[in-house]
Order: sequence, then C-alpha cells, then structure tokens
Amino acid sequence: MDRALRWLAISSVLIGTYTAWWWIDSTHTCATQDEYNLRGICLLQIQERAEKGDNAAQWTYGSYLETERREAEARAWQLRAMHGARIGLGLRGETLAFCDRFPGFEGRTVEALMLRVAPTSPDAHLRLLQLYTHPRCGAFDLDKASAQLPLLTQCAHLTLEDYLERAASADYRIPADTRTVIRANLALCEQELAGHAPPDTTVQEFMPVRRKDVEALRRRLEAASR
Repeated sequence: MDRALRWLAISSVLIGTYTAWWWIDSTHTCATQDEYNLRGICLLQIQERAEKGDNAAQWTYGSYLETERREAEARAWQLRAMHGARIGLGLRGETLAFCDRFPGFEGRTVEALMLRVAPTSPDAHLRLLQLYTHPRCGAFDLDKASAQLPLLTQCAHLTLEDYLERAASADYRIPADTRTVIRANLALCEQELAGHAPPDTTVQEFMPVRRKDVEALRRRLEAASR
C-alpha cells in the first residue's frame, strides 16, 4: 500500500510539474503560435481579446475553433469579425472564401460590408476587387471589378491576373484606359521588387510579390491588348 501511495504521489508531482511547465512554456511561444496551434495562456489571451472586440483576435479565435471542429462557434466569431471591420485589414481572406457558402456570408452582404469600409480605408478596394472577380460568389461583376482598379493603393499582381483570366473566359472587353491602369499597378509591383516594402497598414495579397508572377501578369496583359 505504501508503494502504491508513493507512486501516486510521484505521478501527481510529475503531472503537476508537466502542467505547470506547459502553461509557462505557452507564454514564451506566443510569438510562434497561430490559429492552428493556439494553446495555454496564449489561447486564453486571444479569447479574451476577441470577447473585448479585437477584430484580429476574433478572426484568429474563429480559425482556432474551426481547427477544433467547432464550426458553428467558429462561424459566429468570423461573422462578428467581418461585421466589426473598420479598415481594410479587418476584411480577411475568409470573408471571400466563405462567400455564398455559409449563412451570413451571402455575396451582397459581404459586398455591402466592404463598401462601408472602403470610404475611410482605401486599401479595402483590393478586397472589393477580389470579391468582384470571385466566380463562385454572387457578387461577381467584372464591370464593378474594373471600377476598383484605379483605386488600388498596392501591388495586386495575383488579383489582377485573376481579373484578366476571368475577363478572357467571359469574353469581356478590357478598355484601353483599364489596361493603362494595370500597367500603373505593375509599376507599384516593380517598386516592391526593388525593396520598397508597402506599409504594415496596407492590405496585401497572401503571397509576397515575386518577379515571375509580375512577368506572368505582364505577358497576360500584352496578350489581352492584342
């Protein structure tokens, strides 16, 4: 009996030590944690920030819940995040990916929210361009997409390639002045390639600008100009 009690005591100490280490270690790894591996104190902090209305934390917490297969809760937080957006950065990729796939993310609803943000956050025009060129979204509209092009404030090489691809598929005529606007955006891309990084407050595409992508866009634009 004494041996059993000793093993129980040792096991309790080991479990307690590991639990304490796990919680302490989580405070030192917050910088490397993302929504796919949130744990410990970092998770509690994200949840607390989300409940207080922090837009970025709401997106992150929603994505974490998604990885835990708590989809209903995840969608509720992602909807709160989308509706609470005040600047372009608050309109995450999920907003586009979920378009017309889940209740609350209907195309016209998403469009209305983006248009609400755009007057005070010019960078939201990239999100609008992406929305209007998304073929599986009810907001798809190449005329509206074209209207966003002169309003872009950042290199949008990937989205512009999508725009040109959709236009070709739909036999949509791209006016000469629109092609001029795309060339102006290519100049912004060249600045990035030269090392002039955009500010942190600018909505950017999911992948950093690369020379091969810029050249691919340039070739597609030349083909569309013929």
